[in-house]
Amino acid sequence: MMERPLNHSELHYLLDHLETQYSGAELEDYLLLDEAVSPDEISASRNFYIPGSVHPLKINEVLWIGETPVLFPCSGHTEWYRVEGKSVRFNHDILKSAFYLLSGYQEYADRDPDEHGRFRWHSSVQYKLGFTQKPVVNYYFEVLLEAFEKFCQLNHLEFKKKERPAPLLFLSHDVDRIKKYTLRNLAISSLQLVGLKKASYGFGRQFKAVADYFKGIILFRKNPYQTFQEMCALEEELNITSTWFFLEKTKLDNSRYHFNQARIRQWITYLSNKGHEIGIHGTLESSTDQKAMDGGIERLNAACESPVSGIRQHFLKYQQQVTPGIQSAAGLFYDASLGFAEQPGFRNSYAYPFRLYDFDRQEPMLIWQLPLNLMEASLMEYMNVPTASIPESLRPVLAEVARFKGVFALLWHNCRLDEEWMPGIKIIYRQVLEEIIQAGFVSVTGREAVKQFISDGASGNNS
Repeated sequence: MMERPLNHSELHYLLDHLETQYSGAELEDYLLLDEAVSPDEISASRNFYIPGSVHPLKINEVLWIGETPVLFPCSGHTEWYRVEGKSVRFNHDILKSAFYLLSGYQEYADRDPDEHGRFRWHSSVQYKLGFTQKPVVNYYFEVLLEAFEKFCQLNHLEFKKKERPAPLLFLSHDVDRIKKYTLRNLAISSLQLVGLKKASYGFGRQFKAVADYFKGIILFRKNPYQTFQEMCALEEELNITSTWFFLEKTKLDNSRYHFNQARIRQWITYLSNKGHEIGIHGTLESSTDQKAMDGGIERLNAACESPVSGIRQHFLKYQQQVTPGIQSAAGLFYDASLGFAEQPGFRNSYAYPFRLYDFDRQEPMLIWQLPLNLMEASLMEYMNVPTASIPESLRPVLAEVARFKGVFALLWHNCRLDEEWMPGIKIIYRQVLEEIIQAGFVSVTGREAVKQFISDGASGNNS
């Protein structure tokens, strides 16, 4: 339970992420991290001192400075740091607090996944302390940079904080379902209604689903899941370029199509020609099976003009110490799975691309993470947010991303513009995108988003 200060590898991992945000003197060259150092030793020379906590995380002992939690407090001080001569002295282990969240340590230590094998939101420190929608690591880094800038001024050292030009919008679409009105869907929904299969909704809504499938089949209704051209037209109008993650059919509950089908290849070509990125939506098997991952990527690449480099795991099924290694070995560049299915926000409390930490090898993971901030299903299914309230529900997270000029990752499935199921949803979807663009966000694909942050100086795999 991290009953110790950060070791050298963990500290270097964290500072690697921090150093993408400034240039000049290296913080690590002046950092003094030792719980046993006396005040006299600190003031004897110029030091940037941060105490090292030897205590595990205890929720009831978390200290708040303003609206930011200190996960590993080292005193009762309600200020982050103070200046002493030409030294800066922190009162709490802000580095360990940042590492705990960014590295994914809480998931590494988790032994209670949900029915899909996912880390539960209710198990997270974000839920327990109520800061899911706040990128706390960015706030930690902001304090560290503020303090280090003062230190550099006192000691006549070069320091310049990097300013990002604008926040980014990473809009993506998971292509899970391409056909709604099928006898299979009607049969499954009917079995759910009578209790022979686990239901997706309450009785009233499940009954509505059965009726919807039935009427769609007998009335030969237009398939509301084939929204590729409609979504592309809206995105072109708003100058948005998105990423489409395609999912193949297997024995488990994945899609109902194969990558080599003519219509799938046609849609992939259509989207590529429009300038959109094609990624893979990793099957349930692929999150823990290298062969399944490699085979899926090989089959999708056969349908694409250029190799895919990005992935999002189906159902966000992700095992932190297993899945990243499988993805990296398959040659993927970034993953876009790390979000809470139940809530919008920041699963690793960070608004920028980052890399997880490999606790077994004591080094950063190779693959980059592009955090998922909001999935429309979180609002529609998990939270039961009324359609008209969807734009309001995303504004707190959007504002936090804008504050740090980070990346707002929005997932909207191609099958979630169904007016029969949710009247008015197309107008709301347009409103959501218009509001994001009007707020000054610049649209990029997933690969472009990560590349922009890497070009600012992050170390690691830059392929």
